[in-house]
Amino acid sequence: MGKTKLDPASEQNILNMLMESSTISTEQMTKINNTSAEIGKTKLETAFELNFVDEDKILKILSANYSLPIVDLKKTVIDPKIKKIIDIRYIQDNLLIPFEMGNGILKIAIADASKLSLMKNLKTMTKMEPELYAASISNINSFIERFTKNETKKISDANIKVENNQKNKDELIEVGSEVIVFGNKLITEAINLGASDIHIESFRDSAQVRIRIDGILKIMDKYTKFLFENYNAVVARIKIISKLDIAERRVPQDGASTFKSDTKEIDLRVSILPTKNNERIVMRILNKDAGDKALSTLGFEEKDLEKLVRAITSPQGMVLVTGPTGSGKTTTLYSILKHINKPGLNILTAEDPVEYEMEGIGQVQIKESIGYTFEEALRSFLRQDPEVILVGEIRDKETVDIALKAALTGHLVFSTLHTNDAPSSITRLLNMGTPNYLISAALTLIMAQRLARKTCLDCRIIDKNITPKLLNSIGFLPEQSARAKIYKGNGCETCSGSGYKGRMGIYEILEIENELKAGILSNLQQNELNAIAKKNGFRTMQDMGHELMLSSDLSFAEYERVLQSK
Repeated sequence: MGKTKLDPASEQNILNMLMESSTISTEQMTKINNTSAEIGKTKLETAFELNFVDEDKILKILSANYSLPIVDLKKTVIDPKIKKIIDIRYIQDNLLIPFEMGNGILKIAIADASKLSLMKNLKTMTKMEPELYAASISNINSFIERFTKNETKKISDANIKVENNQKNKDELIEVGSEVIVFGNKLITEAINLGASDIHIESFRDSAQVRIRIDGILKIMDKYTKFLFENYNAVVARIKIISKLDIAERRVPQDGASTFKSDTKEIDLRVSILPTKNNERIVMRILNKDAGDKALSTLGFEEKDLEKLVRAITSPQGMVLVTGPTGSGKTTTLYSILKHINKPGLNILTAEDPVEYEMEGIGQVQIKESIGYTFEEALRSFLRQDPEVILVGEIRDKETVDIALKAALTGHLVFSTLHTNDAPSSITRLLNMGTPNYLISAALTLIMAQRLARKTCLDCRIIDKNITPKLLNSIGFLPEQSARAKIYKGNGCETCSGSGYKGRMGIYEILEIENELKAGILSNLQQNELNAIAKKNGFRTMQDMGHELMLSSDLSFAEYERVLQSK
């Protein structure tokens, strides 16, 4: 192949796409870089010369990655009306082909995804809705030659406008690059601030970015103006990196991407939701380091850690981790798997989604759209000779029955449940129709947990609004509340004025010992089961919250937010 006639940004975009799809390896890319200078050709032309890739392969990947139908421009008759609505120089400069128009739709062929950032400009320019297609580089170049065949005189007459046209071209490319820079800057800052989620939202007269730090959403005002002015381009960019259909705006879409910042690599889970005012985006940041925490670093008290380790190293039984969304259940479960993961154990997990990859563990992605549910995964696991099984979530009676039976037949089973506290998990299982004898025989331990913001070390002050009466109302003993000093964060540079810095776990661990098993078999009520647990030394999350307040790590306001609402 000869000259590609592509601009450097387009060529780099194609090379990135080829590397992301593993069509070109890192070693091959190194050879391309070294050879390119030697033979005096661009990197993409060098890739063609070395037979690492061809045009058909690029076309197929572009079509598959961005859900674009393929068009053969050789068979396309040029519509003269198109020349009236788009300047020929714009087509030459940007190497995109408007090849058909009608009913308010303009069909456009592109050879690389970098042109997607120009769709907003085209829509404004033509007052038509762009409909995208994929075409080969040669196809694009040949079409432009046909398109411009009889336009030489017109172009010559317009030479006096070349300087202005160059300025317009630069502005259009700059818009595209600004959107990419905006997205990279936003995601990088969110990572550096320790955010768990990024929300990108559009309203009738505004748009905003919010990031969730330590469980609380915070508006990022500095991104508002650019986002409002370039909202569609930002959405298109996020769809591109997440391998989603940029032309689909009617139904929700879910995708994923890997983002590399200067310091770390993270996975993004992307959810796009159509609303009355454009599409709304939420990106979940999955820091790969978060799946690599040791149990001993999660803040367990020594006796509770002993109970947990005893349960997770047993040859069989079921361990449940409960709590609302965002309470750290996944991190705890991965820490448990990390603790027990050894070559002698066959460990299988069913997750939705697989958030962190772990070496030596068989991790399976649930796909309910094709009928591969937690129940089906669990059935198939039992034929894979496992010692340990993790079921991401118990959602129905069928799944819990299979899990409990597996726990009785020589398997160690871990799972999660959405309940307010540990003892109520037993009632939840009973309410799902699970026989009490199964629960009593198989269940070994339940851990409930929450994540609370930690009072900032640098600006802690005594909260003078907290009276003994208030403390008595949340369960403090009178002698405790009389002498207790409760702290709060005053707000400083370290905590960005919030009064909080970092998060800590608040948990309760309920060991299902013999007396509790007998209570389950006797169909005791919830309050009776609670009484048995407390008699045997069960410490609630409220008890732990009281201790954290007395140690000045937890404010009264945070205690109420996290624990009083449960």
